[in-house]
Amino acid sequence: MEKERGAKVIAIVALLIAVVGLTIGYAAYSTTLTIDGTANVDPATWDIHFAYKSGDSLTAAKTGNAVENTAPSLASTTISGFDVTLKAPGDSVTYNFLVVNGGTLPASLDTFNMGTLTCAPATSSNATTEEATNLCKELKYTLTYADKSTITTGTQLPATTGNQKELVLKLEWPSASTLEISDDIKVTIGTTTLIYNQA
Repeated sequence: MEKERGAKVIAIVALLIAVVGLTIGYAAYSTTLTIDGTANVDPATWDIHFAYKSGDSLTAAKTGNAVENTAPSLASTTISGFDVTLKAPGDSVTYNFLVVNGGTLPASLDTFNMGTLTCAPATSSNATTEEATNLCKELKYTLTYADKSTITTGTQLPATTGNQKELVLKLEWPSASTLEISDDIKVTIGTTTLIYNQA
C-alpha cells in the first residue's frame, strides 16, 4: 500500500510537472499586440482672394493718350470702379494684381467668365450707333496671366509656397485700327467672374 501510495504521488508529481511544462510551452508562444495614439482636429481654412501686386493700390500702366479717370478699388473678392478714357488707336490701360490662396486647402479654377463690352453713344454725343458698334468690335478687353498665358478652368492654386498667380487686366484700342469716331462713346464693361473650388 505504501508502494502504491508512492506510485500515486510520483504520478501526481509527474502530472503536475507535465501541466507546468505545457503552461511554460504555451507562454513561450504568446504575444500581446497593442495599438494606441492620439489624433488632432485642425479645421481647414478657405481663403481665395485678390491682392495688390505691390503697395496698397492698383496702378494703371497707360500707353498713348489713355487717361485713368478713377482708379479701381480692390477688396478681398472684388475689383471695381475703374473708369478710363481711350482717345485714339494705340491707347491702352493695364492693371496687374494677384489672386492668392491664403488658406490651407488647394484650389482649382472651376469657372471663368470674361466680361464683354457694350458700346453706345454717350449722353449728348453726336456719335452714331453704328460708330459705337464698330468701336466695340475693335476694342480688346482681356484678362490673362502675367506670362501671357490664357486663363483656363482647371488651373490649380495650391495651398503651398507659390500660392499666388499674377493677373493682367487690359483694355486696349489696337494701334492697327483705322476706325475714326465723331464723338464720345460710352463703353460698358460686363462683370468678369472667377470661381474657385476645392481641388
